[in-house]
Amino acid sequence: MTSIAIGISEILKGIWGAASTYLARPRSRVENLHRDAELLNAKLVDFNGAIERNGQTVTEETRLWKLRAETFLSTEVDAIQRDYRAMRCLGGWSWNCVSINRRVTKKLEEVKELISQVDVSKVATTPPPPAMKLSISNNVVGMQSNLIQIVKQIRDENASVIGIYGMGGIGKTTLLKLINNHEEISKLMFEHVVWIVASKGCKLQKLQMDLAKKVGLNLKDEESEDDRASKLCDFLKEKNCLLFLDDIWELYDLNMLGMEQVQVEHGKEQKRKVVVFTTRSEQVCTEMRVNMKKKVKGLTFDQAWELFLKYAGEDVINSELAINRLAKEVAKECTGVPLALITVGRAMSAKRSWEVWNDALTQLKLSQMPKVTGMRERDPMFAAFKLSYDSLEDDNMRARLLCCSLWPEDFEIDKVELIQCWIGLGLIDEFDSINRAFHRGHSHIETLTNACLLELVEEVRNKLIEEVHPTKIKMHDVIRDMALWIASDCESNQRKWIVISQAGLRQLELKNEEWQVVERASFMHNKLTYLPRQTATFPKLSVLMLQQNKFLDFIPKSFFLSLPVLTFLDLSYTMIRELPREINMLSELQHLNLSFTKVEALPIELSSLAKLKYLLLERTWSLAQVPKGTISNLPLLKLLDLYKSKYTDLGELEGFQGCRKNIGITLHSMIDLERLGSLSQLSIWKLQLRDMRDLAYPSQLFENIMRSHNTRLGLERLDIVNVTTGGKLAVAQSNKDHQEGLECLRYMTLITIDDLLEITWKEVQPQMVFPNLHELTINNCKMLRNITGVFQLPNLSILRVSNCGEMEELISCVGSSVNSGIGLRSLFLYGLPKLNCISRQLLTFPYLERINVFFCPELRKLPFGAEICQNKLKGIVGEVDWWENIQWKDINDKNSLAPYFKFVY
Repeated sequence: MTSIAIGISEILKGIWGAASTYLARPRSRVENLHRDAELLNAKLVDFNGAIERNGQTVTEETRLWKLRAETFLSTEVDAIQRDYRAMRCLGGWSWNCVSINRRVTKKLEEVKELISQVDVSKVATTPPPPAMKLSISNNVVGMQSNLIQIVKQIRDENASVIGIYGMGGIGKTTLLKLINNHEEISKLMFEHVVWIVASKGCKLQKLQMDLAKKVGLNLKDEESEDDRASKLCDFLKEKNCLLFLDDIWELYDLNMLGMEQVQVEHGKEQKRKVVVFTTRSEQVCTEMRVNMKKKVKGLTFDQAWELFLKYAGEDVINSELAINRLAKEVAKECTGVPLALITVGRAMSAKRSWEVWNDALTQLKLSQMPKVTGMRERDPMFAAFKLSYDSLEDDNMRARLLCCSLWPEDFEIDKVELIQCWIGLGLIDEFDSINRAFHRGHSHIETLTNACLLELVEEVRNKLIEEVHPTKIKMHDVIRDMALWIASDCESNQRKWIVISQAGLRQLELKNEEWQVVERASFMHNKLTYLPRQTATFPKLSVLMLQQNKFLDFIPKSFFLSLPVLTFLDLSYTMIRELPREINMLSELQHLNLSFTKVEALPIELSSLAKLKYLLLERTWSLAQVPKGTISNLPLLKLLDLYKSKYTDLGELEGFQGCRKNIGITLHSMIDLERLGSLSQLSIWKLQLRDMRDLAYPSQLFENIMRSHNTRLGLERLDIVNVTTGGKLAVAQSNKDHQEGLECLRYMTLITIDDLLEITWKEVQPQMVFPNLHELTINNCKMLRNITGVFQLPNLSILRVSNCGEMEELISCVGSSVNSGIGLRSLFLYGLPKLNCISRQLLTFPYLERINVFFCPELRKLPFGAEICQNKLKGIVGEVDWWENIQWKDINDKNSLAPYFKFVY
C-alpha cells in the first residue's frame, strides 16, 4: 500500500507541475525566452563579427548552426511574442495561456541548446593566406637542386632554422624567392609566410617592426626590444609561421622575433616556427645554430654558358667563330657568378666585333678591387660591374647610376623620386617641358635596367587585392657597394660621399675633419630629431638628403650658414613647420624639396636664391603665407610644384618673368581655372580641381581646360574632387573646328562627385580627347551609372572603379570599336553593390593581365571566357563566394580560368 501511495503522490506532483507550468500566466516565461533570445542574438553578432574581422570561413557545422539560430530568431520567437501580445489585449486568463506556455517551454529548451552549441572563438577555420609571390626573372639557371633540398628540409617538422650562404651576386636571394614561390610552401598550412630584407647594419628593432607589420600586429617605436619581443611571442605562439630573412650580416636572437619553438603539453599540436635566411658568411650560419646550412656555389661552366647566352644573345655570340671562342673565355672570367654573367652578358649584347670582345676579355682579367665587398681580391663581380659601368654611353649616365647608391641598401626607389633627383642634380637638364624631362628619365632608367645595373620592382600598393605596378627600381647590394667605391674615388677619399640611410640615426655625429671633405651626404629614412646648432663650415658639401626623417621638426638658424656651396637640399617628409630666414645664405641652391612637410610659411628671404630652379611644395597642406614676390622673383625657376598644397595664390604666379614655368597646383573655383588659363608664362603639369561649386553648365570644366594652351599642351595629371556638377560631366572642346586633345594627360581621377549621374562626350571622340590616358581612377561617385566611353580610350592601361553604389554596368552600349580595341592591363572593381555586368557582349581584352573584384556581390558574369588564357592573363583576384557564384556559359571556362584565380576571404 505504501508503494502505491508513493506512486500516486509522484503522479499528482507531475500533474500539478504541468498544471502550474501550462495554466499559469505566461508573462515570466515569455520574458525569460526574450532574454535568452537576446543572448542568442548577441552570440550571432559575435559570430558574424569574428568571421568578418579575421577573414575566416565557417565550417559546415557552424554554418548549419548559424542558419538554425537565424531561423529561430526571425520566426519562432517573433510568432510567440505576437500571440502573447494578442492574448494580453483580450485581458484575463484564457486557454491561450496553455498553448503559449507549452510553446515557450519547448522554445526555451531549444534556445538554451543553441546557445550552448557555439563557441565563438572556434566557429571557423582560417585557411592560410597564400604566400605573396615574388617577381623572379624567367632566366634562372642551376637552382633546381638546392631548391628541392631546402623545400624538403622545410617540410621536415624537426627543422626550424635553415641558412643559405655564399658570395655576393651568387644567387642567394633568387634561391630564397624560388623557395617562397614554390607550390609546396602553400601546402604546409603556415598562417603567416613573411618576407623581410635585413641588409647590412639592420637593427633588431627594424626586424621586429617589419615582422609585426607583415603579420598585422601593432607595435610602437618607443617600446623596448623586450616589450616588442613579448608581444610578438604572444601573437605568434598559437600560429605556424615561416619567416624568410634575406641578407643578414650578424647574429639575431630569434626569440626576440617571436620565432622560438614553444614546448606544448602532451597531446597538443606543436606550432611550427621556421626561419630561412641568406647571408654572405658561413660564420653567421654557425652562430644562428642552423639545422641545415646550404652553400650556394658558382654555376658549372655549362650552366654559366647557358645563362650568358640568354643575356648576350645567341645571334651575337654565333656571328663569328672567333667571337664565340672569346665569349666563352669572357664567361669563364665570371667564374660562375650569375650576377656577373648577367651584367657582362647584357653589356656585350650589342658588341659584334672581335676587337671589342678581345678588349672586354682583357679588362675582365685586369680589373681588381680591394675587399670592399667582403669577397676575394680578384673579384669577378667587380670586374663584371666595371666593364658594364664603363660601357655606359657617357659620364652623365654613369653619374645617374652612382646617384642610386644614395638610397638605403636593398631599398625600393620610386622612379618619380629618382628622376626628380636626377633633374635637381642637373643630370637631366636641357628640356622645354617637365613632361619631356620625365620621359627622358624613364628612358634612362630603362637603359640602366637593360644593362642589369638596376632591376625593376613590382610595387604592391594594396596587399589585400594584390594591386601591383612596376613603379620602383632597386640596386643590387653588391652593385651598390661598388658604386659607392667608385664614388669615393676608388676608396682614396672614403668621405667624399657619406651615406648613412635607414640606419635608425637620431643625431648627426660627424667629426669636423670629415665634414671638410664630404661632397654628398645622405641621411634619408632615419630618426633625426634635430640638426646641429654649432657646426663648422662644410666647404664642399653640394648635396644634402634629409628626406623621410619624420621626427625632424626644426632647423636651427646657424645650420644654413655652414653650407656655402649647397646646390641640392631635400627636406621632404619631415615635420618642419618653418624655414629659417638664413635660407638666403644658400646662394648656390638649385633644388629645394619641401613636399609633404608641415611648413606653414615661406620667408621672403627665399626670393634671394637667384639660382633656384626647382621648388617642390607638393602636399604642403599647412602652407598659407607666402610674402608677395617670394616665388615670382626667382629668376631661374623652371618647376614649381604646389599640387595638393593649401597655397593657391594666383596673384603670386602672375608676377613670373623670364623662362616658362612648369607648375602643379590645386584650384577651388571656375574663376581661378579661367584665370590660370590666361597665364601664358605657365605650363600646367599637375592640376587638382577641388570643392568647386560654381560650375555653370556640364561642359564648362573641360571646355576651359581644352581652351587654354598652357593646360592643353603639358597637363599630365588631372584630379577632379568633390565638384558639384548638376548631375552631368560633359567632356567637350571649346573650338569644334579645331580638335586637339590633352595629349600629355596620363593620370586622371574622379573622386567624391556625389551628384554625378553620367559622363557624356559632347561632339567629341574619347580617343581624340584623351589619346594617351594611362590610368583612370573613379571613386565614391555614388550616383554614377556607367562609364561606357572610357573603354574607347586607346591607351588606357589601368582602370579602378570603387564605391559607386548605383553603378549597374560598366559598359551600357558597346560599339565594334570598343570590342576590338580594349587595351586594359589591370581592372580593379571594389565596393559596387549593384554592379551586375561589365559588358553585355563578349569582349576580348587582349592585354588584360589581372582583374580584381571585391564587394561586388551581384556581378555574376565575366565578359570573357577561356579564350583570354591565350593572351596575357596573370591573375583573377576576389572573394571565394564571388568566384563560386559566377554563372558560366560553359563549365570549361571555369576550369580553364580556375588556375588564375587567387582567393581572398
